[in-house]
Amino acid sequence: MADVFYRLAKPEDIEEIVRLEAVCFPTEPWSRQMFLEELENDLALFVVAEDAGAGEGSSRGRIAGYLIAWVIAPVECQIGSIAVLPEYRRRGIARQLLEILLETCRKTKTPETYLEVRVSNAAAIELYRSLGFETDGLRKSYYQDGEDALTMARHEE
Repeated sequence: MADVFYRLAKPEDIEEIVRLEAVCFPTEPWSRQMFLEELENDLALFVVAEDAGAGEGSSRGRIAGYLIAWVIAPVECQIGSIAVLPEYRRRGIARQLLEILLETCRKTKTPETYLEVRVSNAAAIELYRSLGFETDGLRKSYYQDGEDALTMARHEE
C-alpha cells in the first residue's frame, strides 16, 4: 500500500468525501452541505486519510477515509462519523483516525468520548473495544432502516 497520511479536511476534499460517503453509507449518507458545515464548525475535528500514491499525476492523493468528531473541551467528545473505503479497510486507517482523535482529547483534557455504532457492525465494535470503549447502552431503531445502535463510551483515566 502506498503511504497514507492524515490531515485536516479542506473544502476541496468535499466532493471526494461525498463520493466516499455514498459508498460507505448508501442508505444514510451525509449530504454535501453537512460536510461543508463541519468544515466551519469550531468544535469539529474533521480529519481525512489521504493515499499519497493514489493521485498519480495529480497534486492530491485519493481520500481513503475520514473522521468527524465534536470536541467539547474539557467536557466530552462525540464521534459523528468515521468511514474508510472498502479497498482500504483492515489496514489500520480507522484505528489511526481514532488515535488522532484520542490524542486530541488527551491534549485538550477531554475525558469522555462517545459514539453510536450499528449492532451488526462487528468489525467496528471490535476496533472500538480494542481502543478502550465500553458498551454503555442501546438505542432502539436508531438508524433509518430500523437497526439498533450500541452506545459506547471511553473514559480517560
